[in-house]
Amino acid sequence: MNLAETNILGTKVQRQIYQLVRLYQSCDRVCLVERGVSASQGYTLLSLPQEGSLNMNELSEAMGLANSTTTRIVDQLVKKELVHRREDIADRRVVRVQLTAQGRELWQTLDTELHDFFAQVMEGIQEDERPVILHALERLTTSLAKALGGCCPE
Repeated sequence: MNLAETNILGTKVQRQIYQLVRLYQSCDRVCLVERGVSASQGYTLLSLPQEGSLNMNELSEAMGLANSTTTRIVDQLVKKELVHRREDIADRRVVRVQLTAQGRELWQTLDTELHDFFAQVMEGIQEDERPVILHALERLTTSLAKALGGCCPE
């Protein structure tokens, strides 16, 4: 494949990714808004473990966000009583974030709905194509991360 063909293919892939992201975000917005949380709040909830906690740095890293952004989202979730903060026992300077009982319930609901939704999506794809699609998405994710070259948080 020559450079011109690679560029054309790259443009087609970019358009498909853009459409895929928009569809995924639309789905998330509907699902999350029905539950009273924004997309960023929902992603934060789902980044927390069902049991246990993460410190703010770990959560920021898992989300690929700056600490200040994660702190703002956690503040919103604390007000909604979906998470709570506590000091780390070993180091009082470290703040840990943990789901509340209400947060765990919402986490489970969202997790179940997302699994059910993607099972429905996969029903529309031939069984022998499913592993191929997964492999292609994994390769694309790896290639995108490599192309970013550390310009953005992982």
